[in-house]
Amino acid sequence: MAKIYVASSWRNVFQQDVVAILRDLGHEVYDFKNPPHGNGGFQWSDIDPDWQNWTTEQYREALNHPTAQKGFDSDFNGMQC
Repeated sequence: MAKIYVASSWRNVFQQDVVAILRDLGHEVYDFKNPPHGNGGFQWSDIDPDWQNWTTEQYREALNHPTAQKGFDSDFNGMQC
């Protein structure tokens, strides 16, 4: 079966159902909300609860934060295969 990365918004209420259905069909599915490392998926609020009020410069700086880099690496690795 295929390896699938379900790309979606965190707000998509159907994302977990889509992941489950695809897995039930025998596909290997990467779930960015629940990655294999078991630490949960990356969210900007992991870095700063006030992230939605960041300036462009703050966002740019946050891209280098270790937590953001780990989240990127996790998702990027999930897309490779």
